[in-house]
This record gives sequence, C-alpha cells and structure tokens, in this order.
Amino acid sequence: MKIKLFFLSLFLCAALVISGCGGGDAKNVPANSDKAPSSSSSTEKSSSGFTKISDMAEAWNEAYKWHEKAINDYEGMPLMELASAGLTFVSGVQYDMLNLENKDGHFEGELMLAGYPAFLDKKGNKMTFGYESVLKEDGFGPRQKAGDRKIENGTFEMDKEYYVCDSYTERNGQNIERYYAEFKRLKDGSMMCLDISGFGIDYSDNQTKSNDAVFIKISKDKLDVVIGKASTGPDFEKLSLADKNDLSKEQAIEIFETAGYTIETTGGVSGGKFTID
Repeated sequence: MKIKLFFLSLFLCAALVISGCGGGDAKNVPANSDKAPSSSSSTEKSSSGFTKISDMAEAWNEAYKWHEKAINDYEGMPLMELASAGLTFVSGVQYDMLNLENKDGHFEGELMLAGYPAFLDKKGNKMTFGYESVLKEDGFGPRQKAGDRKIENGTFEMDKEYYVCDSYTERNGQNIERYYAEFKRLKDGSMMCLDISGFGIDYSDNQTKSNDAVFIKISKDKLDVVIGKASTGPDFEKLSLADKNDLSKEQAIEIFETAGYTIETTGGVSGGKFTID
C-alpha cells in the first residue's frame, strides 16, 4: 500500500511541476494550428477557494493523509481501491496546463502526459473539459487496441466543490470499458468519492461483463469505504453525489444494492485504526 501511494503522489507531483509547459492540437484543430485560445481576463475565485482542478486533487490528498498511517498500519490484505480512487486526478490535473493563466475562455492543446488532444472551457466558477482520440497502435492489454476511441468528459463546479469525470473506450461502436468518478467536499471539510468502473471484456480478452463501485467518505475523525460488484458492464447506470449533502456508509450500501451491486467489502478507520467489517 505504501509503495502504491508513493508512486501515486510522485505522479501527481510530476503533473503539477511540469504545468509550466503545454500546448498541442485539439481533435478538430490541425496540428501546429495558429488558432489562439479564446479567453478573457477573469480570474474569479470561488467561495471554496478552488481555482483549478489541482486544488481539488490536493484537497483529496490532504484529506487522505488524515488516516494514511492507520491504513498503512493495517496488517490484512490492503484495499487498493482506497488509493486508486485518486488516480482520476492524474488525468484531471493535466487540463490545468491548458489554461496556465487561469482565465475564463476556451482552451485547446495536448495533455502533457497522456498526449491526447483536449479542451478546457472555463466560465466563472465552472469548468468543462475533455478529450477524444483514436489509438494509432495497440497499447497494454486487450482493452487498448489500434482503432479504439478514447473519450473523456468532465465538469468542475468550484463553488459547489464538486468534480465529475467520465471516460470510456469505444470499439466498433460499442463501449468496452468505462470509468466514472465524482468527488465532493462538504461544508465541514469532509470529502466524498464515488468511483465506478465497468468492463465488457476481461484481461484475457474474453467477453465478460464486470463492474466495481467504490464509495469513500473521509472526515477528520473517521473514514468509511464501501465496495460493490456487479456484472452490468460499461453501460452501467450513473450514481451521483450531486444532491447529497452527506452520505453515511449505511446509505451508500443501500444505494449500491438498489442499483444492483453486491456488497463485497465495507470498513474504514475509526479511533485511529483501520478495520474491515
């Protein structure tokens, strides 16, 4: 677990450090296009203090640190879902590089680490972002083959302290994998995460549908986690934190079960100790 967290932190730091560089082409803009980003001088700051995606990523990482020692001290099988939920921001923070001056407007360029042509729109306290690209060659494993379309769309409502990212892979007009994540910070500084994934093929390239759903809530004195499994595949129903001012472990279990998930694991940190229920 410590090794996983180390490399996650290192990767996020690298993304932020190199944010002084950027640029590239968007899907509908020729490479080396002279088209300049459309922008205004507005740098309005949200009531939350968030001004860019990396602020939300940092808030999640700081909240995680409240219980990092208890998680690392756990002697049983580690729950990798606790660390992997934050991997959503490895993609997310790269969009900040498209708008280094943090102005309102429309910006296009290539994601520094992913290499995909992307866009970012910022208007006041709201950002929308995404990319669309076609793989030119096979990648790692059967879920990344030449000709696959990689698509991502997201929003960040800074005043609501609410971040959403939806990414998926299409092959021959069908979704073969999808990742959906939401992060929300509550008024007391607690944070909630909903991380759902769905697959139409497995790592052996078999036509097998599977899903993982993870709920994490972190407050200063407690951490809750719920993990569910299903077999819907990548066309799963979206679950959302949008209208949730808070969510308990028991409520998350009920939401997952209503959506057709079988609860596999629940647990968390209480009294400075991590346990599995």
